[in-house]
Amino acid sequence: MINVIDKHNCCGCSACASICPKRCIQMVADNEGFLYPQVDMDTCIDCALCEKVCNELQPYEKREPLKVLAAINKNEEIRLKSSSGGIFYILAEKIIKEDGVVFGARFDENWQVVIDYAEDMKEVEAFMGSKYVQARMENAYKDVKRFLTDSRMVLFSGTLVRLLVFTSTFASHMITS
Repeated sequence: MINVIDKHNCCGCSACASICPKRCIQMVADNEGFLYPQVDMDTCIDCALCEKVCNELQPYEKREPLKVLAAINKNEEIRLKSSSGGIFYILAEKIIKEDGVVFGARFDENWQVVIDYAEDMKEVEAFMGSKYVQARMENAYKDVKRFLTDSRMVLFSGTLVRLLVFTSTFASHMITS
């Protein structure tokens, strides 16, 4: 089971909590507000799924990018509402038009950042702009799995750690060309 002794050995991605079949792992904020897994030892069945999905315990192979691209959204109004040139909006628009689902970070009613999904462009607007804080995953990984199982296209926007967990967990559903 996951046991975080040194916080430098946990990125707070929530993959362990999301995969736990007994839901005995909760992401709990430390005194600085960062989320770390806490295991309910009475409920844990020691299945080790949390360890198998952990990027810190099972690091991904480092590799060089195959290609690097740069782009900018030509719509200045969208760019001003966006970060990094407004390309997210263009990608999201394409996915939504094809009946897909877009995942991104938004503020909830308590101004906490959560990873959520959108099925129309009005909902996508909440994801625009960088948040620069750790986001709560809530049910995002499970929602992604549900949409992929229903054969819907998914655009997942997030930090590198979240994307690594996403791609390793849902590799069989990835579009590679």
